[in-house]
Amino acid sequence: MRRGLVWAAALAAGLAGAGPAAAAEYRLQVASLFETAFTSFLAGPADLADRAASPALGRLGRSLDQGRMPRGAVLYDRHLRATSGGIADAYGGARVVATLTDGGEGRVLWDEARWEGKPGEHSVWVVAAGARWTQELYRVALRGSGPLRYAQPSAPPWDPRKVVAASFPLNFLWFHEERGTVWDKEIARRLDLAEGIGAVVGVNTNPTFSDQVYLIVKHAEQPTTYQAVLVWRQRESERETPKLHPVR
Repeated sequence: MRRGLVWAAALAAGLAGAGPAAAAEYRLQVASLFETAFTSFLAGPADLADRAASPALGRLGRSLDQGRMPRGAVLYDRHLRATSGGIADAYGGARVVATLTDGGEGRVLWDEARWEGKPGEHSVWVVAAGARWTQELYRVALRGSGPLRYAQPSAPPWDPRKVVAASFPLNFLWFHEERGTVWDKEIARRLDLAEGIGAVVGVNTNPTFSDQVYLIVKHAEQPTTYQAVLVWRQRESERETPKLHPVR
């Protein structure tokens, strides 16, 4: 009889251990910089190697953490936002309730989202610009389970390699978002979340409007702070000098 009670207790303990993982608290910090501000921290081409983690990026991260980045280097017209339920579903993400704090007050430069989520799931966040200038998302630096690493957004390759920052036409993403297929058909097989964070850049096909950035955060087993530095510049068409017609 006693042996049966011991077995039953062990079975109950095993079932309890097999239950869902407890929620953990996560943070996502995002800063949008002018390209010239970002490149001022770089020491050379090695800092721009794909997935490079360099002392230069370490200095950049500390400058933002400590509020020492000049305020004129930061773009405050584009802030981090949680996605709506339908968009989160389209990207296969969990619906989370977040506390959002915009950067720009005092020495706080990061936008920050704070939420509780389940390990193993992922959440989806968006940054969209409010102005029609500095429209192109040109570079990113992402920090997940390791240090801040550089990534150059690129169109998905035709080979099986994954990237940490993928770019698509924005209207293409919207098309698949409406149908709820964007994650399963396009993003999941192309985005590398091994470090816990990836970026999807929606390139606006109307050059007078800004790109849109989706940040995909894979929830770690323990509380984690993720970071994304988004580097913006004017589109090439906006940088061109108007052509002068010869006087006849």
